[in-house]
Amino acid sequence: MKLLENKTAIITGASRGIGKGIAEVFAQHGCNVAITYSSSSAAADALVAELSKNNIKAKAYQSNAADFDAAQALVDAVLEDFGQIDVLINNAGITKDNLLMRMNEADFEDVIEVHLKSVFNMT
Repeated sequence: MKLLENKTAIITGASRGIGKGIAEVFAQHGCNVAITYSSSSAAADALVAELSKNNIKAKAYQSNAADFDAAQALVDAVLEDFGQIDVLINNAGITKDNLLMRMNEADFEDVIEVHLKSVFNMT
């Protein structure tokens, strides 16, 4: 038996980078995986195809975890599609590289919303 067999995980921000790596390891351990992405549906669809080779259920959802209503809609959709949620990985993040003194308020708020508010919304 695999470590996460018959479990379902939501992994936010999983179309690339660390989230993609987490999704790959979870799928290898038998976990059904619901991944989110913000803009790159091609990368998300390619990852779903790759994950499905592990004989698990995988699906991608375009979602903004920083928006409370969108986060709730995502959870509702995953519950409908998978029947359960056992694991949540709050991985979504953005980068607005700049020195703090040169960052404008809108960029700062975007980073805070995605990095902090999304954790609250998803949890």
